[in-house]
Amino acid sequence: MPEKKKIDIVIPAHNEDQNLNFLLPKIIKIIKSNKFYKFRLILIDDKSTDNTSFIINKYLKKNNFVKLIINKKKSGQTFCYQKYLTNFKSDYFIRIDGDNQDNPKYLKKILKFIKSDFDLIMGRRTIRKHSVYMILLTYLYDYLIFFLIKKKLKTYSSSLVCFKRDFLSKKNLKFNDHRYFPLISINNGASKIKIFDTIHQKRKFGTSKYKQINKVFNALPEFLLFFYRLKRGDFN
Repeated sequence: MPEKKKIDIVIPAHNEDQNLNFLLPKIIKIIKSNKFYKFRLILIDDKSTDNTSFIINKYLKKNNFVKLIINKKKSGQTFCYQKYLTNFKSDYFIRIDGDNQDNPKYLKKILKFIKSDFDLIMGRRTIRKHSVYMILLTYLYDYLIFFLIKKKLKTYSSSLVCFKRDFLSKKNLKFNDHRYFPLISINNGASKIKIFDTIHQKRKFGTSKYKQINKVFNALPEFLLFFYRLKRGDFN
């Protein structure tokens, strides 16, 4: 009997106690109902000041596949993922935000695509609850990527993504490089790619950690710097 593929579901969270209280039971139920893979649910508490740690520990005590990483200072998502990539090894890594805007039911679809041995699996939000500015920015980003890498995909950005770990580098990550993990994977040889449609859920609790004004004005220079580093070979 072949060894089960190892899949890590990784959730960084800063002050998301109420959202995690809804999100975690649903993910744990999916994990327990699937016998084909070996799972870890890795939660990264990015120096929360609310009850995030308490909520995580509640599920940590009851489930041996739940793991916790605690950051001593608030460091942002890229550092959280770098810490995960440095300390854990798996066959696949699924990233999902802790804000409960991506319905965990879509994890079941991702698991089916893993069975078909895709290198990169991304959820594309077809009905978005974001502002017009954010939706427009996403479209512009996607067209810019297509122009630069000449590979036509329905989207290049997603907060619900599954990566085959062979194609994802853990070195030289900084700034907001977690946003560009799909591009790093493609640059490193990920070619069997699946994009499926999802419906975006509006955030029920808390507020976004990213200021809209910063995204609008910083997006292009940040991306161009990343793309230069990508072509230089920083993430090979």
